[in-house]
Amino acid sequence: MDLFLANVITVFFFVSAYLLVRKYRLIRQRNSYLTAISVVAGLVLCLLLAGVCFAFALGETLPVIYVHTFAYKAVFVWLILATNWLWQMVKQQSGSNYA
Repeated sequence: MDLFLANVITVFFFVSAYLLVRKYRLIRQRNSYLTAISVVAGLVLCLLLAGVCFAFALGETLPVIYVHTFAYKAVFVWLILATNWLWQMVKQQSGSNYA
């Protein structure tokens, strides 16, 4: 049961981050590719910092299985989100209609 709840917490954290980026429209067309890439880099670094702080908070309040599950899965989800955000930003910069 703890493993299931740890996975739910991990999914909740990253879905919340994704929805916040969509809500505030942080991924949109910018003036240049350099600005677009710097926005994506800032988002990725903020997500990394928030993930580390969240892992510390989990470590202080919940058993160790929650922290281990979050830390293990966060690496993969973080890379997927970073790639997705970079692709979305480049797609919008180029003005193309790729899926």
